Amino acid sequence: MPCRSGVYATVSEPAMLPLSQPLQEGLRHHGAGRLAEAAVLYQQALESSPGDPEAFLLLGILARQARRPRQAIDLLTFAARQMPEAAHVHLNIARSWLDLGFASPQSLEEAERACRRSLALDAGNGQAWSCLASIENRRGHRDEARAAWIQALRLPRRAGRHGRTSGAGRAAYSIGILFAREGRHEDAIRVYRNGLRHAPSDARLHFACAASAASLGRRDEAISSYRRAVRLRPDFPEAFLNLGNLLYDRNDFLGSARCYARAVSLRPNYAKGWCNLGNALSALERYKAATAAYERSLSLAPETVAARHNLGNALLHEREYRRAEQCFRAALEADATSPEHHNSLGNALLQQQRTADAQSCYRRALELRPDYATAHINLANTLLYQGEHGSVTGPMMEHYRRGIELEPTNAGGQYNLSLSCLRAGLYAEGWQRHEHRWEFRELHQSRRDFRQPQWQGEPLAGATILLYAEQGLGDTLQFIRYAPLVAALGAQVILEVQPRLRRLLTGMDGIAQVLTRGEDLPAFDWHCPLMSLPLAFGTTLETIPAAVPYLRPDPALVSAAWERWPRRDDRMRVGITWAGNPSHRADHQRSLPLALFAPLGHPTHIDFYSLQYGQAAGELQHAPFPIHNASSQDKDLADTSAFISTLDLVLSIDTSIAHLTGGLGKPLWILLPHLADWRWLEGRSDSPWYPTARLFRQPVSGDWPSTVAALSAALEK
Repeated sequence: MPCRSGVYATVSEPAMLPLSQPLQEGLRHHGAGRLAEAAVLYQQALESSPGDPEAFLLLGILARQARRPRQAIDLLTFAARQMPEAAHVHLNIARSWLDLGFASPQSLEEAERACRRSLALDAGNGQAWSCLASIENRRGHRDEARAAWIQALRLPRRAGRHGRTSGAGRAAYSIGILFAREGRHEDAIRVYRNGLRHAPSDARLHFACAASAASLGRRDEAISSYRRAVRLRPDFPEAFLNLGNLLYDRNDFLGSARCYARAVSLRPNYAKGWCNLGNALSALERYKAATAAYERSLSLAPETVAARHNLGNALLHEREYRRAEQCFRAALEADATSPEHHNSLGNALLQQQRTADAQSCYRRALELRPDYATAHINLANTLLYQGEHGSVTGPMMEHYRRGIELEPTNAGGQYNLSLSCLRAGLYAEGWQRHEHRWEFRELHQSRRDFRQPQWQGEPLAGATILLYAEQGLGDTLQFIRYAPLVAALGAQVILEVQPRLRRLLTGMDGIAQVLTRGEDLPAFDWHCPLMSLPLAFGTTLETIPAAVPYLRPDPALVSAAWERWPRRDDRMRVGITWAGNPSHRADHQRSLPLALFAPLGHPTHIDFYSLQYGQAAGELQHAPFPIHNASSQDKDLADTSAFISTLDLVLSIDTSIAHLTGGLGKPLWILLPHLADWRWLEGRSDSPWYPTARLFRQPVSGDWPSTVAALSAALEK
């Protein structure tokens, strides 16, 4: 029959005298977890019957639960003197000595002696065999431990109070762990599953089974087991952490973030959990939240180099380049031989335009790991910024190609090489590699998930094709020139563009319908993003469709623009825009303050009109010469295009106004940074994309005064 103290001891003990009333009441509290109340009642039982061995036994079990093993041993030893044939008493003594075994080898000897006494009295108790296995394992006797665990596993299940099992589950877990440590994960899983037949609700066994399955690369099986573990035990932080890791590896960053958040809510001091939560949040591009998670991890474990490094990466995305640099330098202090730390420090320095220092970091990373693809690509980026962008066969291109050779799936490398090819006029290779832009996370783009195929030059007669914008307004305005060419192949063209372009492009030659993103799409047979059309047409420098104008404003809007801004005498009408979208990562290179246009002077024969949008338009209050504010109040480019049609010339940086003016076929002068965008090619003052454009390039990086001076001199003529 079950032992009357079987809530915490072994089962199937010989029948004994009935428990006293205080002990029975105490057991009810004990079983419900009300340990203080149970202790009071057990003490009352001793006062009524000072030598009651059951009272000493239960008080000993309470002491062990309270992590007072020496007191537990004294109480249980007294009970054992009164009940020398009670196997469960000796087992509890063994467990108490085992609790002390961390501090004293002698305690392990005492634990073994008590455990073997228990087994001598009841050799069929799996819990005792599991206890013996734990003792032998603690003493480093692995073979003896394995034999004991196997013995526990072979014993039939014993039902106890509250559905407790014998030691089968514990034995399966322990012997499986031994196999796993030896790399024998298949054997471990077999043992865990055998244990689960005895203890199907043992969350720890499901957890261990998942860990071994993950080690074998069977991720779906591992995920299933981890999920079962957390369903059985919702307060299992390690299981949530490991489940999160597997979901992260599957690119389920939202799912992994939820698992990590659950892990740290259960264990707020879980440094690893906070670090991994930061990783998932970074993957979700929630960099501010990621930064907070990494900082929490480091507050708990300041020596965690991974958290320090990853914090630096999150700060790079937040454009806190100085703080990022500090993180990477701290990581290098911990491990100066890490090529990753040198590479990331180079990234922080490059963003601060400290290109020489950045180059040194990337070269050091390559010294430590010559096959480090990312460092090759980043070194190429640095050489690009340092002025090698005109070379087709120089070190810059060599490092790009070497990086991609080492890691063909490196989307950033493929994309950057594509831009270098396009800048150099190598269009065949450039357009092909440019398709990797969809995988390059830094662009924050995602490929549209259409059932229909992407058009790549197939016959289109009688078909309907959806063309759609994918990046900025300027990109749409540049590549919309291909829409009439697609229509000329016999296709009906549906166009999806940004809201600010809808009015302008409605009615354009060859376009049957213009929509904006989010509207219901009509049926179509093919689709193609606008920036993939040059690849589909096999565009080369010689075959760029450069006939202008291909954009035509509404005549009524043009008349309205003339009425609002009539020509004064025979004065020249010049539009001007000097800044782009400040959220653009390269905006600091392409934009300049209006004040730098002061060399244009106060010409009496020119009327200047501002086409500037956004925050930079506020600089008109301090303009260096009179400028009329003619920008469209609603930012709709249909109105802007109509007004540009009334101008004689537009001065612009590389922004949508330049593309709009070029598409309208109006005279256009563009100010370009030393490292200009790929579409302006290299070393040219003209543009094969816009025949009416003239390019003014910085002679060296950051030298806008010389560029504006050259433009001013040209304007005087």
